[in-house]
Amino acid sequence: MTHVTEDDLDDLEFDTLRTGDHIAAARRLAELAESVSGGVSRANVLLRAGEQWQHAGDHGKAADFYHRALEDGGETYGDPRAYLADALFELGRPDEARALVDQIRADRPRDPEVYRAVAEVLYAQGDATGAHDWATSGADVVLALRDSAVGTGVGGPAETAPAESLTPGPDDVAIAEDSLEALLRLRYRARVDLGRGEDDYDALLDDLLKNA
Repeated sequence: MTHVTEDDLDDLEFDTLRTGDHIAAARRLAELAESVSGGVSRANVLLRAGEQWQHAGDHGKAADFYHRALEDGGETYGDPRAYLADALFELGRPDEARALVDQIRADRPRDPEVYRAVAEVLYAQGDATGAHDWATSGADVVLALRDSAVGTGVGGPAETAPAESLTPGPDDVAIAEDSLEALLRLRYRARVDLGRGEDDYDALLDDLLKNA
């Protein structure tokens, strides 16, 4: 067994950004997934291997590793179904991809990064309306967490995760807030593509950028 930490995986991916050898990184991660113990789950390593295959342009192998991460059932960052949907779109299997997106929606995730990931996938596929809706829902999750934690915030209750159903701690709110700007930026890009005027969410983005 090999003890692997998140820092080890981050270092491997950082080196890959320098070398550009995503195939070597994917193969190394695949090897680690067979012997990993300790700091990270096998599913997490499989998911990272899938990402490296996708960066290398091999969407078939990426989909295979995303499937394996899902079947493993271990803890991962985000939702492997969002990554799998991305690979399936690239493989020309949009019906399967959208079925996964619908599954994620039905589960009403509380992690705003899941909404960001799905919104980015849909935007890349030219679905500005879908990207807008997912980015809005993700922003609502952040605002609901904020409201639940401190009793104040901007925006209405989240359709996907009502504020009263959330019991966040300070760390939850801080992590969620980190996602808010990216969600609002993506939402704004989608609104521009759709020819929609600015609204309260866009004003919130302006405030975030002014205070950055």
